[in-house]
Amino acid sequence: MDQAVKKDILELKQTSDAENVLHLELTVTDPTVTKYLVVFDEPIRQEKAIEALRVGVIAIQSASPTLDTKVVEEKFREVESSIEKCISDFETDIKAKLEEYFKTESGSVPRSLEMLFGNNGTLTQSLNQFFGADTGKVMKLLQEQVGPSSPFAKSLDPNNKESVISRLQDTVKNHIETEAKKIVDQFSLDIESSALSRLNALVTDKVGKIEDSNNKFFTELKEALGIKAGKATEAERGTQKGREFETTLYDYVAQVGRLLGDSTDNVRSVAGSIERCKMGDYVITLSDLSAAPGKKIVVEAKKMQGYRLKDAIAELNQAKENRDAVVGILAFAKGYEPPEVGDFLRVGSDFFVTVDEQCLYDQSPLLYLDAAYKVLRALIVTAARKEEKKELNIEQIRNELESIIALVARLSELSTKAKTISTNSKFIEETVTELKGEIEPRLNQVLKLLSQ
Repeated sequence: MDQAVKKDILELKQTSDAENVLHLELTVTDPTVTKYLVVFDEPIRQEKAIEALRVGVIAIQSASPTLDTKVVEEKFREVESSIEKCISDFETDIKAKLEEYFKTESGSVPRSLEMLFGNNGTLTQSLNQFFGADTGKVMKLLQEQVGPSSPFAKSLDPNNKESVISRLQDTVKNHIETEAKKIVDQFSLDIESSALSRLNALVTDKVGKIEDSNNKFFTELKEALGIKAGKATEAERGTQKGREFETTLYDYVAQVGRLLGDSTDNVRSVAGSIERCKMGDYVITLSDLSAAPGKKIVVEAKKMQGYRLKDAIAELNQAKENRDAVVGILAFAKGYEPPEVGDFLRVGSDFFVTVDEQCLYDQSPLLYLDAAYKVLRALIVTAARKEEKKELNIEQIRNELESIIALVARLSELSTKAKTISTNSKFIEETVTELKGEIEPRLNQVLKLLSQ
């Protein structure tokens, strides 16, 4: 391929016999055009170039507007004028037609409506014939059926002896008189089968039996007097034991409170915030050195059979209200607790625990009571620190407290099993001892965190 093709250069010369002769020298760089022309050799290449220009000019002319703008405008004006004339003719024709039909006096529509609905109209006369106030067929029919002189009206007239109301009155009157006589007869002692006569016989029979029973009772009273006195003494002894348990347990609570710097009060016989209410045996008040000075924990001691958990929860809630405490502990003497409590139970923010009386009187640690007291104290201090927005690892303390509660619950379960299972009892007792040793350091760790 020659050098002129490589540079995509094409020189065109056009000569014509016409008046206008145009001489062009073009440098073609468009890839489409050069690709088309490069396949031809001179002089055919020039002819093909001129042919391509001719085709392009024809295409351009075909795509360009060729209509005369003035001609188009004139045509549009002619069309617009024709349309306006048609619209005007249509309006005139419609107006004339509407006046013909709807003109007030002479229009077809008003005349037709008057013929149907006017005072003398066909439809008006038909309606009056059936529904007229005086001569209408419907009104006459109603007068005949329910009017004052109709059989129906006469049947409802109370002054008419044959009316329905009169017959109902007579029936009800006769029935009431009959039933009233039956009721009066039931209260007569002259009639043997009356209710009053039967009641009199029954009471006389019962009085006789009571007299016989009383005679027998007083006969046996002297013999049973010794047994009754013994039972009363035993009941008094049980009450005394309950009082001894509450007194001794307070001494233990006071000792633990002193070690933690808290103040304690035995308020069993003192009324609280609720009038005449002495609920809540002991009150623990957190010391001024704690993060929650003045906050109170109430302790209720119980040594009484037959308690239900539902009743215990209600009683502890009342004790908290009576002693203005934020949390509470209900301590049962071991063996007197509801079955749902076990040895250690958390309900909301309160604890229900058992106290081993042997450990209490031996002055041994009361693990469940200690754990409940210290955990509640930690929770109160944690809440107070959080309110004051002091630096405190709340998450760590919460985890420690939850671990302690879980350990105490596990300890309670193992302690119970150790007393009821003979096999592997040594292993269980050793585990209990191990858990006791683990709980105390955790409680101390929480107290240490709270004191920082």
